[in-house]
Amino acid sequence: MARKTNYENGLKFKVALEAIKGESTYEEIATKFNISKSLITKWRDELLKNGSAIYGKSINTTKDEGTEQKLYQQIGQLTMEVDYLKKFLSKYGK
Repeated sequence: MARKTNYENGLKFKVALEAIKGESTYEEIATKFNISKSLITKWRDELLKNGSAIYGKSINTTKDEGTEQKLYQQIGQLTMEVDYLKKFLSKYGK
């Protein structure tokens, strides 16, 4: 059974872009990048279908998710500190 090869996104983009340009045939592209013609078609179709997502909200959401994760971490830390201080106050407070 053939082993599945994982290709980098940059290579997929280059191949799909070259296929869309139409300056080379699929056979030439396949030979140049050492891939099958069916992968060229698949990657070209994916780029045409999902290319608009590059300029969508997805880029901003990853930035917001990172900020959101940091805030949740800080909330957790502050909650632990408050709980510790409450225990300390109940044990040693007047």
